[in-house]
Amino acid sequence: MIAGFAIGRLVFDIPSGVLADRLGLNRTMILGLGVLVSSSVLAGFAPNYWVLLSARVFEGIGSSIYVGAAIAFVLLSSEASKRGTNIGSYQSMLMLGPIMGPIVGAPIAAFFGYNAPYLAFAAVIAVALAIVAALAYSGRLDVARPVLGHESGGSRKADMTVYLNTAAIATFGFAFLRSGIYTTGMPLFAYGSLSLSVFDVGIMLTMASIANLVSSFFSGKLTQMYGMQKPLFAAILSAAILVAIMPLSTSMLLLLAIVTLIGVTSGFFGQSIVWAAEQIEEKVKKKSVADAGRALGVHSHVTRGIGFNRMIGDLGLVLGPLFIGYFISAFTGNPLLWFVSFGLTGVVLGIVSFLILGTKVKCNIPRR
Repeated sequence: MIAGFAIGRLVFDIPSGVLADRLGLNRTMILGLGVLVSSSVLAGFAPNYWVLLSARVFEGIGSSIYVGAAIAFVLLSSEASKRGTNIGSYQSMLMLGPIMGPIVGAPIAAFFGYNAPYLAFAAVIAVALAIVAALAYSGRLDVARPVLGHESGGSRKADMTVYLNTAAIATFGFAFLRSGIYTTGMPLFAYGSLSLSVFDVGIMLTMASIANLVSSFFSGKLTQMYGMQKPLFAAILSAAILVAIMPLSTSMLLLLAIVTLIGVTSGFFGQSIVWAAEQIEEKVKKKSVADAGRALGVHSHVTRGIGFNRMIGDLGLVLGPLFIGYFISAFTGNPLLWFVSFGLTGVVLGIVSFLILGTKVKCNIPRR
């Protein structure tokens, strides 16, 4: 059931980027919110498992459509020097969901039934849809499309090599960390090794979300001062070390401290998307000179590239739980269970961090 949402996002990430380029960001955001409202209502009234699963898949598709267009709007409506800060603020708003969701959703489910949170979510999204539609109608969400001197409007072909960049590696690493540790590894370790309660785990996840929220505010300022490569390398490498030492936790307080610090590193997730946009823009400008008249414009490439970047991230979200879950299952009963599972996860994150550092990246977009 949980995988249904992820599958919907993963399958539709790239098409959502193309859709945003074709329809425009305004219409795409409205469409995505509309799909979310209708699919959530369907989930709330689902008569059986298969209808509910289908609704969750469509929720994932709606999320992919809306979030991809929303991120593109934040990036394309911002000056290059302010993108990191703006996307950090946007990510901070996103992190309010994991913090407020359980607080609001649990009482609703307890008093009105397990289907009620879906309907409450649909109502909230319907309000958001009305606001976005009103802003779009007033023209406040319009984004100017910069056109390169060599761009041709007659060709809509895109070269996928434009979207292959170091930022995608960083996005994969952050997503792999989030799903592998937050969703799977840490809760299983807390229950199985420390005998903590669901309430205890909830506290740790909330603290991690708050740390992520705070970190996302200053992450943009750090990348603005030092560039993208070194801060993202440091964030993922720090996360790798913290994950590897997690089995050394002998109490809730120690585990809470480690999880909170991991939350700080995760606050840099949004910066990898900004980095992707910068690298795509640089490639497009070079290709526009070499392939005059056949390249898509910067706006189109960034919009589509965000879909590709999100697909890589969602791939990490899917592989994270599968990776650590496999080793937890394979080493069940072995005294080295947690050291092997978290250690190998840390190794993957370490490899990702050094791939980021070892790649030569040149970006001429001013950051100050």
